[in-house]
Amino acid sequence: MSFVPGLQSPRNNNDDQGELSVSVPAGDAASATAPAPSGEASRTGRFYHPEIDALRFLAFLAVLVHHAFPPDAATYVGFGFSTGVAAWITAVIRSGGFGVDLFLGLSAYLITELLVREHAKRGKIDIRAFYIRRALRIWPLYFAFLATVILILPHLLRHEQLSTIQSVGYLTFLGNWTCTLFGYPASVAAPLWSVSIEEQFYLMWPFLLALIGIRRVRGLALSLLAIATLTRVVLVMQGVGHPGIWCNTFARLDAIAGGALLAALLRGGAPSLKGGMRLLMAAGGVFLFVLAARYGSFDGAASLYTYPAAAAASLLVLISVLRPMGSRQPVMASRPLLYLGKISYGLYVFHLLALAVAARLIDTTMIPGLLGVRFCLALLIAIAIAAGSYRWLEEPFLRLKSRFTYVNSRPVR
Repeated sequence: MSFVPGLQSPRNNNDDQGELSVSVPAGDAASATAPAPSGEASRTGRFYHPEIDALRFLAFLAVLVHHAFPPDAATYVGFGFSTGVAAWITAVIRSGGFGVDLFLGLSAYLITELLVREHAKRGKIDIRAFYIRRALRIWPLYFAFLATVILILPHLLRHEQLSTIQSVGYLTFLGNWTCTLFGYPASVAAPLWSVSIEEQFYLMWPFLLALIGIRRVRGLALSLLAIATLTRVVLVMQGVGHPGIWCNTFARLDAIAGGALLAALLRGGAPSLKGGMRLLMAAGGVFLFVLAARYGSFDGAASLYTYPAAAAASLLVLISVLRPMGSRQPVMASRPLLYLGKISYGLYVFHLLALAVAARLIDTTMIPGLLGVRFCLALLIAIAIAAGSYRWLEEPFLRLKSRFTYVNSRPVR
């Protein structure tokens, strides 16, 4: 199975609406005891948005589409589509890779919001507890899957290979840098490079906020945007090709900065938008993703506007679904969608393995029209594996998180 450029980081489930932790530096002592600005008074309570769980699943689904269907227009011309239509079909498929940006934006928004809430509630943020929460959420499934990939899958799947240096990179959450330097591994674990970026974000974000002050998130977010832009300019000038920019942490800060900036601007609330405006924003965000894939590029000069466009699209989609907590959300809060969002981390981790199994069962080279059937089969396989993983591997560790949690970010039972 070929690996298409682009992929995301696992996204976490509702338990991912995790919290940060930083002790307040001496210089912030005043701000720690100062009254919360207008709009932030409610930030000491629980924080759970079911629509974000649903959005996680949709982001995963975009990534699955990105990897499940051929990205070349010639394939669809062969199906009888015109050249122009085939180009737009491949743009839609390529745009699925920006599910990574949506995941990153969601994560930054949630983590920043919960950090601010913890600070408002306690006057400080507990770094140690934050790291423990993140480890309990990410590590059990991540390392169990890598162990399976390294020790077992080479004997079961043809072409499955994670080299020694790539294995070390993934095991130390530097997988994105091994991809940057050596390209994607021929492995079903390849998409986990984005988990490395997430982990690097989790590692540094509390210290950055402690250094600059909890109330200066906007300035820090704008600084991250500047770093990402400057990094891409330098890489483009040096002629770095794919995935040298796509997997580079410093070049992928746009969506992270956007999510953090959104948390700062909303100040614990949610936008009051009518249904028509929400639909328009969501459609605009999706269309911007497709435009970025159609006319942009993961490297070269076009990447200078591709990544900011993907980050902007991610924010549009996120804003379009955010509603005040407790409001009615008949579609985005449906039980099946929420459950799929809850297990979306496992779905992301297992999706290339599911595609590999589906490819063994359905040979689309003989009957290309079965691509859609293979996609559906892979989705069902991924759901089955992720559901089992969540129930028997992840959930026991997640129950331990409550011991280190200061802001309740889970749904009311």
